[in-house]
Amino acid sequence: MSKKKPNRAHRDRYGRGTTDPLPSVDPESRERIPVPDRPEPKKFNAPLWAGIIVVVLVAGVFAMNLFGSDDQLTVDSLNPPAVGALDGGSSVYPANSKLAFTENVKFGYLPAPTLTALGDGTIVAANPETAAEDMGLKTSLDELDADEFLDQTIKPARKNTSPGDPITWDQIVDEFGGDTVSMPAIDSTEVATPALKTITEAGLEDSTLVRTDDPEVARAAADAGVGAMFTGDVTATRNESLSGSGYTALAVEADAAEKWTGVDLAVWATDVKDEKQLETLADAGVVGALSTNPYKVLPSEVKTD
Repeated sequence: MSKKKPNRAHRDRYGRGTTDPLPSVDPESRERIPVPDRPEPKKFNAPLWAGIIVVVLVAGVFAMNLFGSDDQLTVDSLNPPAVGALDGGSSVYPANSKLAFTENVKFGYLPAPTLTALGDGTIVAANPETAAEDMGLKTSLDELDADEFLDQTIKPARKNTSPGDPITWDQIVDEFGGDTVSMPAIDSTEVATPALKTITEAGLEDSTLVRTDDPEVARAAADAGVGAMFTGDVTATRNESLSGSGYTALAVEADAAEKWTGVDLAVWATDVKDEKQLETLADAGVVGALSTNPYKVLPSEVKTD
């Protein structure tokens, strides 16, 4: 005969039967009805969690710096035909101005400044051959320091348009780096050394293509992991010698550009007449064009209000 199990269904959480009388309490008594002990709350170790969060954030920043952003535009990721705006598109905008480069990036063109050094060593966007006229200077660029240079105004390229403000190479890299491919013209190692240092410190080697006819500049660019475009006389050199000097691209007049598309250098066309000619060249393997009026050779697809 099995024993009858005690019925626990009619007991509360304190073990009292639901029909048991509640304990009487003397209103004047200071004794309290005993209640079960509450479990001790778990301690929250704030310093430990704060440390973990900091470690995770630091690791994330390190990873981004190490591997870079997938959104960064590079020379190899350009979709032909691309168009480099020489001196920021000096037929349209104030030459080598902040306004010009801002508009270049906005409308999908590649800023192609001419770089030079001031008297204090600052690398700036300015063409030594035209800067005096463009800015109304009474002295040469190598007699200016950065403050004096940035205090100038660049005259507009067309009537009834806005003048522009000068800009340094460091400012160009800081403001537009990663959003576009820069194509600076560099004609000496004195300019190349600090200019390339700015590029490498910003991690923009893959987003820069140096334009030069100086083999020492091209070699310095190659040593820094930056591509170089030959801008000299292509009829006086050979493809093999250019590649051996560190060049990865070359600029050729549009009428002869198609003949160079079979070499192992990226071909960019100069003096392109219009969009139709550029499309023909792109179909033949030309990567892009260089122009002082990028809108003429490839109208922008970006719409404005």
